[in-house]
Amino acid sequence: MKRLIIGHLIFLLSAFAQEKQTTTVFGLLQPLYQVNLTDNVVPNNEFKINRVRLGIERKFSDWLRGEIELDPLDEVLIKDAFISFDLSSEIEISVGRQKMPFSYERLTSVKNIPFIERSKIVKELDKLGYCGRDVGVQFAFNKKMMDLDFSLMAGIFNGNSGLPDGDNNNSKSFSERIEISKGKFFRAGFNSSQRADSISAKYFVANGFDFSIRLMKEVKITSEVLFGKKNSQSSIGGFYSLIEYEFSDFTFGVRFSQYYKDIKKSATNFYEAKIDYQPLKTLRFQVNFIGEEKNSNFESSLLLGVSYEI
Repeated sequence: MKRLIIGHLIFLLSAFAQEKQTTTVFGLLQPLYQVNLTDNVVPNNEFKINRVRLGIERKFSDWLRGEIELDPLDEVLIKDAFISFDLSSEIEISVGRQKMPFSYERLTSVKNIPFIERSKIVKELDKLGYCGRDVGVQFAFNKKMMDLDFSLMAGIFNGNSGLPDGDNNNSKSFSERIEISKGKFFRAGFNSSQRADSISAKYFVANGFDFSIRLMKEVKITSEVLFGKKNSQSSIGGFYSLIEYEFSDFTFGVRFSQYYKDIKKSATNFYEAKIDYQPLKTLRFQVNFIGEEKNSNFESSLLLGVSYEI
C-alpha cells in the first residue's frame, strides 16, 4: 500500500512539473569479512553483507525533487522517502521519511563515513530516537556570510524512528542543527534534539558539538561530543576524535572514542585504526581494527570490507 501511494505521488508530481526532468539511480553494496581476535568467541570469523542500498532520485523541476532509498537488510524496507521543495536558492523544505538534523556523523552518508561502522555513542542515540530517520517535515536555510557558509536545519517528526506501524504517541520530536564552514578547511556544528517519553509524558533532550579542520591538505581532524537523557534517572554520553592522513589513493586513520552508558559511571573505550584504498570513485577497500576496553576487559576484531557504489 505504501509503495502504491508513493508511486501515485511521484506520478502526480511528474504530471504537473513543466521543466526538464532528470532521474538518477544510485546504490551501495558493502560485503565484509569480520575476524574476532578475542579468544574463545563463537563465531570467531564471519562473512557478512553489511549494507545494501538502492535508490532513485527524480528531479521534477528546478524547485522540486523526490527521493526513495531502499534497504532490504533493515526491518524498515524504505530508508528514505521524501519530497523536497526549493523555495529559493537559500530555503528548502522537505516532507517525508528522512534524516533528522542531529549529529554530524549520523548525517554523513554511509559511503562517506570514515570507518565501516559509526561510533558507539551515535548508534545509541539513534536507538533512543534522537537522531537517525523519522517521518516529518524539515526546514533548511543556507547562506554565505563573510566568506563563511552558514546553514540552519530544523525539523518536526513523529518520534518513533519512522517505523512502518505509524505514529504511536501524541507528541512530536524536534531536532535542530546549526553549521558554519569555510570550504573544506574548517567546519563546526551545534545540534539539539528533543523527544517525548511515552511513559512519563516528559521531553528528554540531547545536545552535541562537532568540528573538523584540515591542518594541511593531507591531514584532517574530526571530533564530536554528544550526550542526552536516556530516561528520568540516567543520561548517556560520549565522544570520538579522529585523525586522517591522505596519500594518493590511500587514507590512513586512527580514532579514539568513549561511550558512557551512564555518565555517572565509567566509560567504555574504543581504539580504532584503518587503511582505505580507493582506486576508483565508486570502489573502496577498507581494513578496520577495533579494540574495545570495558572494566579492564579488552576485546578486538578486524573488519575487511569493500564498498561499491552504483
